[in-house]
Amino acid sequence: MTRLPRRVGLQLARLVPRAPPGDDWLHEVKFDGYRVLLWRNGREVRITSRGNQDWSEKLPGAVAAARELPGRSCILDGELIALDEQGRSSFGRLQQFFGADAARSLLRIMVFDLLYVDGRDLRRLPQIERKQRLATLLAGKHGPLELSRYTVGNGPQAARAACEQGLEGIVSKLITSPYVEGRPGTWLKIKCVDSDEYVVLGYTPGQGAREQLGSLLLGSPAGRTGWRYRGRVGTGLDASTIGELLRHLRPSSRPPQLENPPTRQQLRGAVPLWVRPELVVEVEYRGYTEDGLLRQGSLKGLRRDRRVASLRPAGRNVARVTSGGA
Repeated sequence: MTRLPRRVGLQLARLVPRAPPGDDWLHEVKFDGYRVLLWRNGREVRITSRGNQDWSEKLPGAVAAARELPGRSCILDGELIALDEQGRSSFGRLQQFFGADAARSLLRIMVFDLLYVDGRDLRRLPQIERKQRLATLLAGKHGPLELSRYTVGNGPQAARAACEQGLEGIVSKLITSPYVEGRPGTWLKIKCVDSDEYVVLGYTPGQGAREQLGSLLLGSPAGRTGWRYRGRVGTGLDASTIGELLRHLRPSSRPPQLENPPTRQQLRGAVPLWVRPELVVEVEYRGYTEDGLLRQGSLKGLRRDRRVASLRPAGRNVARVTSGGA
């Protein structure tokens, strides 16, 4: 039996303000979840995250479904999600379900690309042909594995419809493009609400029920080792999230190397408690201030699937994931 490749570099979408209008682009829902690869070789199946964590044991239903797909081997690219009552992917619900053994059966993987099948590497084929082969492979019901649907042409209308339905946005893909590692510009993401990932550099105490943790102090990479302070976020911190953060935040004996340390006014007089830059969070916001700080930030959640190194320029465009021989 042909072995799968030892690694696959993920293709990533480039953020743009508007969707392309032409008929040479297809458009699908941008799901709010964790990127995953499913590796199947005979009866062996592994599911790996973007950060190369092995999540196979946490997702036995998806493993079983992948094992029953037609053919001998394949690599599927998709997004692990949880749905809310309105049928929309919810990052908050995903975090809740992913952390509870009994709730993981409610998770599903929206599969949007087929990279490898039965000994053949499909990544050089046009996007539309990979989509067609994927639809054939996933024909019928396969439990938590679901085919991601798409439309062709009229990207601006697709983006408007997604925002009107309360979705996160859309991903537009050039129909003729191969699957290329990094961000070559043939996948574009259009968001209804701005959001991005930041590193937790510290926090400030709060008051009352939030006495232990009032706001997170966030940063983004600056150079090889430094950081740019991006502001505070306190909205979106519930008791469960605060508890999880406090369990994982480790105090630092020295402040981070900041190119723009926060002023006392920016901290509203609070004394910062600096931590080791080890956790990545996702934050929704309404743009930046003139000095580059987040406006109206709201925490979406802790990104368990991301490593701090992946946010630096050398890591953002290359997501290396190995199969480990699966």
